[in-house]
Amino acid sequence: MSDSTVRDTPRTRPAKAPLSRKAVVAAALDLVGEVGYSAVTMRRVAQALDTGPASLYVYVADRDELMTEVYDLALAGVDLPGPADGDWRAQLELLVSRAITTLASHDDIALVAISRVPTGPHALRILEATMALLRAGGIDDNLCPWAADLLDQYVTSSALELAARLRDQRTLAATGSAAEATEEAMSEAARFELDSVYGDLPADTHPTIHALRPAMTTAGRNSHVSTTWKLNVIIDGLLSHRQLP
Repeated sequence: MSDSTVRDTPRTRPAKAPLSRKAVVAAALDLVGEVGYSAVTMRRVAQALDTGPASLYVYVADRDELMTEVYDLALAGVDLPGPADGDWRAQLELLVSRAITTLASHDDIALVAISRVPTGPHALRILEATMALLRAGGIDDNLCPWAADLLDQYVTSSALELAARLRDQRTLAATGSAAEATEEAMSEAARFELDSVYGDLPADTHPTIHALRPAMTTAGRNSHVSTTWKLNVIIDGLLSHRQLP
């Protein structure tokens, strides 16, 4: 054996990073970004950490607990707005926007919030900021929890929609279709597909869709305008119902 050849043995391999709850959650979050929420299993997380699945249960009770922690870790990337960002409404809009983009950057991790109420430290940090801003806007204390829940549902659905778009972009880019992976190209492709579906519907059974077909296939061209409009409708609605009847 030459001097430059090193036999692979337990002594020559790099030491593994010590296993911890933090390491398990971080590895699972990375996997969500790579393969998506549903594909992340305890076995897959264990493989990423070069350990056995049984060792993970020292740190989390089950996959549900793990994914709840993963969701909260994703929220750690949300920076809370402050007075320098404008009045309460401007701050609330910015907070919602940041939550959407942050969650979407971790693929479909927002799915966690559909089936359970997030109560991790970062989720509670964002909830505290959200309700403080709602109170500053004059929303009745008894309605603030409902309002915060409505905004959270909007964040969740918008994050999943954005995550799907980003996933499609990555897939197209990976297959060498960089020109097709742009936001404009993808929007145009989606518009064409929808227009074909709506155009094939019989006008006598779907008259409203036929009448609104141009608007339905062009409204999605500017996702930023659409997203801003939806959020404005929600906040305006909250302001018009800021007190209990």
